[in-house]
Amino acid sequence: MRLILPLLALALLALAAPAGRTEEKPNYDVRAAFAQADENGDGVIDRAEFIDRTVEVFYAADANKDGYLSPEELEHGVLNPQDFKHADRNGDGRISLSEFLWARDALFDEADTNGDGVLQLDEVVNIYEKKVKK
Repeated sequence: MRLILPLLALALLALAAPAGRTEEKPNYDVRAAFAQADENGDGVIDRAEFIDRTVEVFYAADANKDGYLSPEELEHGVLNPQDFKHADRNGDGRISLSEFLWARDALFDEADTNGDGVLQLDEVVNIYEKKVKK
């Protein structure tokens, strides 16, 4: 599995630098993450590629491999810890894959500023920079 936790993860992403990342990791390359998420090499990330990448990020972040993300696992930049309560829809204190996909889906829509249903590199860079500066 490809592993770049910070964005759109991204992740991307997530896809994504993940939503709400407050500081940039010095070795994170949003353009390289985009290229890896663009599975078919067509220069855009469609929703299926975004979902594939999000699932990869989830399982890479699940350090204890229990199928859930704890607040401690989220500290690695997959999801802003402040968004934990929002993502934890059933209130059980952990994030399931379903909850993680639900929380990250909104990021795709936010990043797709021209509404064409795919993410271009400039849209991903813009959302990443926006989330890093928060």
